[in-house]
Amino acid sequence: MNKKPVLLRSLFALLVIVVFAFSMFPLGQRDFYETFRSTCVNPDDPKLEEVIALSRKIKASSKELMSYDSSAMEAAAAQIEKKIAAETGKYDKNGKYLLDFVKPVLRKNQKMTNDRDAIAHARKMSAGSVRLGIDLHGGVEFLLELEPQDGGSNSKRGQEIRENFDRYRDITIENLRKRIEGLNIFESEITPAGGNLISLRVPTNSREEKVKLRRLIELSARLTFNLVHKDNSSLVASYLQDPKKFQIPDGYTLMESVESDGPRGSAIYFVERDPQMDGKNIVSAFATMSQFGQREIILNFNTDGAARFGEVTKNNIHRQLAIILDGQLYSAPVIQTEIAGGNAQITGNFSREDAENISNALVSGSVPFKVRTQAQYDIAPTLGEETVRAGIVSGIIGIGIVMLFMFYYYGITGIIADISLLVNALLMLGAIAAFNVTLTLPGIAGIILTIGMAVDANVLFNERIREESANGKTLGNAVDQGFSKAFWAVFDSNITTLFVAMILLWRGTGAIKGFAMTLAIGIFTTLFTAVFLTHILFDLMMRWCPPKKLTMRSFIRKDINFDFVGFRKFSYSFSALLVVLVILTVAIRGVDVLSIDFTGGTQMELVYQKAVPAEKVAGELAKAGYESRAVYKSSGTAGDKGTLEILVRVQKNQGSASKDEMSKVVHLLNSSFPDAKFTGAKQSTLGAVIGDTFMKSALISLVLAILGMILYMTLRFQFSYSVAANIALLHDIVFACGLYIMFGGQLTMNTVAAALTILGYSVNDTIVNYDRIRENLKICKGKTYREIINLSVNQMLARAILTSFTTALVLVVQLIFGGTGIRDFVTVMLIGVVVGVYSSMCIAPAIIESWHKKNGGSVN
Repeated sequence: MNKKPVLLRSLFALLVIVVFAFSMFPLGQRDFYETFRSTCVNPDDPKLEEVIALSRKIKASSKELMSYDSSAMEAAAAQIEKKIAAETGKYDKNGKYLLDFVKPVLRKNQKMTNDRDAIAHARKMSAGSVRLGIDLHGGVEFLLELEPQDGGSNSKRGQEIRENFDRYRDITIENLRKRIEGLNIFESEITPAGGNLISLRVPTNSREEKVKLRRLIELSARLTFNLVHKDNSSLVASYLQDPKKFQIPDGYTLMESVESDGPRGSAIYFVERDPQMDGKNIVSAFATMSQFGQREIILNFNTDGAARFGEVTKNNIHRQLAIILDGQLYSAPVIQTEIAGGNAQITGNFSREDAENISNALVSGSVPFKVRTQAQYDIAPTLGEETVRAGIVSGIIGIGIVMLFMFYYYGITGIIADISLLVNALLMLGAIAAFNVTLTLPGIAGIILTIGMAVDANVLFNERIREESANGKTLGNAVDQGFSKAFWAVFDSNITTLFVAMILLWRGTGAIKGFAMTLAIGIFTTLFTAVFLTHILFDLMMRWCPPKKLTMRSFIRKDINFDFVGFRKFSYSFSALLVVLVILTVAIRGVDVLSIDFTGGTQMELVYQKAVPAEKVAGELAKAGYESRAVYKSSGTAGDKGTLEILVRVQKNQGSASKDEMSKVVHLLNSSFPDAKFTGAKQSTLGAVIGDTFMKSALISLVLAILGMILYMTLRFQFSYSVAANIALLHDIVFACGLYIMFGGQLTMNTVAAALTILGYSVNDTIVNYDRIRENLKICKGKTYREIINLSVNQMLARAILTSFTTALVLVVQLIFGGTGIRDFVTVMLIGVVVGVYSSMCIAPAIIESWHKKNGGSVN
């Protein structure tokens, strides 16, 4: 039995479980006003009730941002402050009316300096713990209008932007994506929406978060450093004497600082029109507090930016340098000496949220457009409530079946494995909430992969304990030796998958990054539960209620000795034939292999009298030969019933969408759903949800992940082992996606998620085989390399079949009961699990043996 203090280890495990379980709450969104009250010294203060009452009144009468609780409360506080200023003659432009209600200790801990800080904190506290993606929970769509910066249509810059609009629009899309990802939201959908419009869809955890998102999106983040006129003081004095007759010097413009008090309420500066430099070379920006308690944004430039900033400050000592962000002058400090370190700061009366938004926007890059929100819609989940419910229920049923099987097969040690699985799921949900990860279908894929890996680890430990017991060891020693000898197989398989997760997290975008976050969390929770917690449970069992023996069932004979390496001719031929068939299928089907996610299509907006489930709409269109996506959306204003948005690809026998395409779709749907009474409202062309940037990022991520695994497995095993494992891995991905395509499937976001899951899952079997081969090479003297490989694979056959069987159980249940929305994902995953067993037994070992034929004699 493990000699380390079991009580201390148990307390530590319990502490970790409690912390992550606590992170899961609240699961649902709380009332914003009640949450704000909870932050106040006196929740029943009559003045606070006055603010809340006015907030509700403003919200009820507004159709724009004030329709949200937090914005309405900010506006209410501003109205009350102006009323007080009119009565007393005192007005605090920093907005601190609400701040006075908040508990002093909370103001100090959260570094609140104004009302917007207090509101932002309450908004965060009122949100639910787990953010759900658009596919599971819906979200918000911003229809954004892009207007070129710099002087309109007659300016040189404006002309250039208009002539190269598509290129600058794509730059804007990527910069907006980076801003959203700065909030740890990796599942946004940003697509061209015709003309000068783009559509931005974001999963939201609360209605209040839309306010923050809109403010962030509409930031141009255009930062410039402009010199102030040498004689600014005298020019200001002349201007104030007679503003109407004053002539502004050529090449300069008048600007008023938004942060400094002066004779007119703000300081006046005459600033050069042409900037000395801009913010394109900023590599990092972060918000902090100065020693005087004022919030500021610290900027760090790259080498080129630092050199230029040093040159500007060196050549203009004793002059003022205006810092202008999105057309607003924040400060104009006097240059006292050359600043060669590449650092600068913007000071101002920012709320913490605003400062973080600006920092995020500056790092992600400025956009060459003024971004205006033309319309804002609430959008329903793309998968539909029934599909989500069916997916969750089927997943729970599948995991329940796996737990029952583990108990049946392993007895009391199966119960320990089941406890480990339940705790693993709890820790994953807690970590997803704690790290603000958006949970989407690809994220659920990561959870499924985690469950598979956790079962894998428990099976490894149990099978090793069985082997050690069969070798005559006492039960306590068998447990310790089982954990000790199986540890490196579990560690290597999880760390190899972690390489995949880290590279996808680094290079991936959108759903790929969301999957990687969930996968990375799952790896750490699996190592904690399967290695640390399971060992503690075994130690507690051995100390308090030790069984006389561990009863475990077995369905694989111990003396099995199949020649897997000798099977290679058939394996190679079969795999090569299927790869050729996949290539031919893709060549014949052409672009039809790609789903609407990759191709875009015709977007139609239909109004209706009675809503029909979006999945039923898509099903009817599919019967007529249309590939489509359907989602309900509304502006959220009173009386707006909403519209049904349908994105369709044209029928296979058409080259492009005809002008009356919407009429055909409307007629088709009204024939199937007469009570709905659909009528067409608008038709436009929409770009692909998954664009070139996503595809490039996905391919780069895949290549880097494979290179990372090759490097790790070369260090842990041999180069030949790593090459064989990655060939088998690519084989599994091609097989899984290829077979699905051959039988009429398409490459969708769900199949991409499944391929990524296979990338992390399939390598586990191969790694475990490698670990046993390495062990047998040390202890099996006098055997040939081929014999050792066959011996090792046969020894691990039961484990491979067991783990694949338990994962397949979950997938089969989801395939039967999970609904059509996730069927493509589950199908590809199921094929990948089966093919993964085949490749780890027949492909990778055979490649190793072929590589080492020169060592075919006895192993010394």
